[in-house]
Amino acid sequence: MAKTNKETENDQILATLFTQLDLVAKMILEFELPDKNKDRYISPHERVKPKEYEGGKIEDIRSLILHKVEQHDKVLNEMKDNVSLLNQMTASHSISIQLLETQMGHVLSRLYPTNQN
Repeated sequence: MAKTNKETENDQILATLFTQLDLVAKMILEFELPDKNKDRYISPHERVKPKEYEGGKIEDIRSLILHKVEQHDKVLNEMKDNVSLLNQMTASHSISIQLLETQMGHVLSRLYPTNQN
C-alpha cells in the first residue's frame, strides 16, 4: 500500500525524534557515568567546582525528553485515529459495493431474462 505524503512526513518526524532521543540518552549516560579518575588526587587549584546549573541541565534534558515523548504520543494517537477512520471508510465502501453488485444483478436479470422453458 502506497504511503501518503502525510504518512511519509510523520515517519520522518518519528525518525528525527528517535534520533534526538538517542542523542539525549547518550548525553545523559555520559553525564551520569562515574569518573574513572575519581580516586586520583586533584590539587585544589585544578579542581573544578560543580556548577549550580548542572542539576537544572539534567532537569532540562528530562523535560525535553518528556516533551518529545508527549509529542510522539500525540502523533501516534492521531495516526491511530486516522487508521480507525480508514477502516470505517473501507467497511462502508465494501458494503456499498456489495449493494451495487446486488442492484446490478437485479437490473441485469430484468434486462436480459433467461428463458427457462
